[in-house]
Amino acid sequence: MSSQIALVLCLLVATAVAIPATGYAQVQAGAAVNTWIPPWVPQFPWMPQWKPCTTVGASCLDCNTKLVCTKIGGLEKPCTDPTMPYCNLGECSATPSAECAPEVPVEPEIQAVPA
Repeated sequence: MSSQIALVLCLLVATAVAIPATGYAQVQAGAAVNTWIPPWVPQFPWMPQWKPCTTVGASCLDCNTKLVCTKIGGLEKPCTDPTMPYCNLGECSATPSAECAPEVPVEPEIQAVPA
């Protein structure tokens, strides 16, 4: 029994020595890649996306996407709720902002012709 334990320990040490050690500084290819998130996840439009930003707070990127900036970066999140599809003042809203409001066609005035 003790010889089997010694043999297993020797194999364990031999295996550990045979595997080349790589330090943190030697990993170049995947330094900015998060290994816990699968590579296909950022392709989904409903998943929040990390974006660089400088000021902390919420703002609108376009009429349907908000950006929430934190100390470590920003999250770009689309307004996917059908009841609140617009981004207004950094929040998803039911009413669009002034820049995103649909244009209402102006009807010309009909002038009465004097008889």
